Amino acid sequence: LLSNSDRDGFSWRRTYATVTGRIHSLNFKFENDFAVNAISPFPHSLREAWVSTKLGPGQLILGQFKPYRGLEELTSSNEITFMERPSTSSTGIYSGRQFLTGIGYRSMIRDNLGIGIDVMSLYHFGLPFEGITYGGRAVWLPINKEDSTLHLGFSVSRDTSNKNSLSAGIVDIYGGRQGVSQSLGVAGASFGAPNSNNQSTLSAETAYSIGSLTLQGEYAISMLDNTHQTGGNIKNSTIHAFYAQASWFVTGENAVYRKDRGAFGKPQPNGKWGALEIAGRYDLAENFNQSLTADPCSTGTSKCQVQIITLGVNWYPCQGIRFMLNYYITEATTGNTGLGTSTRDDNLHVLSFRTQISF
Repeated sequence: LLSNSDRDGFSWRRTYATVTGRIHSLNFKFENDFAVNAISPFPHSLREAWVSTKLGPGQLILGQFKPYRGLEELTSSNEITFMERPSTSSTGIYSGRQFLTGIGYRSMIRDNLGIGIDVMSLYHFGLPFEGITYGGRAVWLPINKEDSTLHLGFSVSRDTSNKNSLSAGIVDIYGGRQGVSQSLGVAGASFGAPNSNNQSTLSAETAYSIGSLTLQGEYAISMLDNTHQTGGNIKNSTIHAFYAQASWFVTGENAVYRKDRGAFGKPQPNGKWGALEIAGRYDLAENFNQSLTADPCSTGTSKCQVQIITLGVNWYPCQGIRFMLNYYITEATTGNTGLGTSTRDDNLHVLSFRTQISF
């Protein structure tokens, strides 16, 4: 069931069918989302579709997969702490560009140092084959013990889009899965912009897990080319996004660090009543260039900022089953339309519940 309302509704969030395996030296994975297939026919409903092989100390991968950018972006959807990813992910700063096609290489150079690099098209199966992105990510684990992990990471990417590829733009969705959204800028949106337009992004990440407590945060700054005009001249935009979150397993479990992803996962429940996790996150994204004379967000106002506070409870009654309850307090601020006019805010309070079964 799908709701047409952006304020409330019930939906099949995802229904994945995943096939993984190995043939001689080749590993492969194919994953289709049948919930998406209901509105976007195959092959657009494919998520991951790739083959990989060992090359030196790491793995060479070819096909459709996630570019190597961001701690929360690379965390499995079965193991993210909240129902929605933050603005430093494809929910925000890499809007619509979660799974792309191309070639990548990732490796643990040392036991506590890993890298990933990729060159990909701004293409998802079923969409036009144009545009390109390239970048990479490095992670370092200065503390890597069974009961404590300190993760530090850095990623960089450059997306070059044109009129026939996925646009290089930033759209922050707030207020839950079916929530309303606010554009923070689109590369090449300005009248008279050239055919090829870039988005360049730098991102830093850190996380510390000790016992049943995990602290995590990311900061990303992105430069969009040719988003708007000021005084008849084409201008660029700078957008920043960051979040800080904390989660605690009341029942004593420890978060699991997955070196193959360079990200955290969830543990197996300890007791017969399962595992209980509580969490909170603050998330902000803003276009620095929005003003009454410059309008990259297309609001005609003085400001362009989205803030989200998320409170969550996760219950894992057994391995493979999770119940999630999230409460969002959101504010999209677009400033005013001129001297003496009132500030425009869109404030939402949203309660979302999700049942997850993975087998």
